[in-house]
Amino acid sequence: MTLLNVEAALPSQTWALVRLLLSLKKSIPLDDAEAFVSPPSVVPPDKKSASAFRAAVSTLRMLGLIHVDGDRNELSLAGRATTLDSCDELVAYTTVLRNAVFDADLNSDLGANDSFVGPRDLTRALAWFLTHDPTEPAIDGVEAEHLIDARDGKDRGSLKPEVLPLFPNRTRWIRLNHWAPFLGLAAAPLFPRGGSAPMLPDCTAAVRQTVAEQWPLGRRVNAVEALRAIRSALPVLPGGAHSLAIGIVSPGENVAGPTLSFALLRGHDEGWLRLDHDDDAPHPLRVYDADRPTSARTISDITILEAAHG
Repeated sequence: MTLLNVEAALPSQTWALVRLLLSLKKSIPLDDAEAFVSPPSVVPPDKKSASAFRAAVSTLRMLGLIHVDGDRNELSLAGRATTLDSCDELVAYTTVLRNAVFDADLNSDLGANDSFVGPRDLTRALAWFLTHDPTEPAIDGVEAEHLIDARDGKDRGSLKPEVLPLFPNRTRWIRLNHWAPFLGLAAAPLFPRGGSAPMLPDCTAAVRQTVAEQWPLGRRVNAVEALRAIRSALPVLPGGAHSLAIGIVSPGENVAGPTLSFALLRGHDEGWLRLDHDDDAPHPLRVYDADRPTSARTISDITILEAAHG
């Protein structure tokens, strides 16, 4: 089971099954679950619908979010998914799913080889994708291949050769186009130029969810400490554990890098955090600002706010 291959479920399909279990608040026989998710009156019980259901079950089991009782042949929520209270908690589920995908045990030996078992293929692809600048043109499937391909080599030097290829076929990029936005780590370009599923490495949604989970409203946090906490929660960001594991060099212990910088500056503009500067701060966070590319913006503290808009 690998998350970027066709036998795995799409994230929206996993949510459909989790939402069903949340609404019922109890375990359910497998056959009944399939009938609820793919009712014959709406979706004929063909091979395609049955395959999607089985994929959702297999994917969620691999991620530790559901349990299948072999004796009773019943489904129930498991692991992090049991912390969810309501079938309306899509944002909370996004965090649960993201944490499951980035689980350290499921991503062991991430940089040792190109094994696609579990979420490793998705984790590596996200880590590479998030090294790029969201203020630059969107990346599509063809561009992704060219960036990593040995004939171009633009990004190849930043990855361990053991983990290549990241995208052995175009299908894996298409699947990434479903997973990355759902996890809050990508966005569609405002003005797409065509191409094969273009995306921007915009991690704003994931950073906003992480900030809300880490600190209460009104908390003022040292900016470098906030950087460490965000990288720990989102280890595919440059400087995070999964990113480092596949050979991507950290921007620095007090440098946000273009992707995270974009999210923090957007958070400041949208009002759900405030970036403060203290001239006396000994080790401020350096944030890349596309409006002033020749000199980094320095941040001493981050204050968590409740957004008035955005």
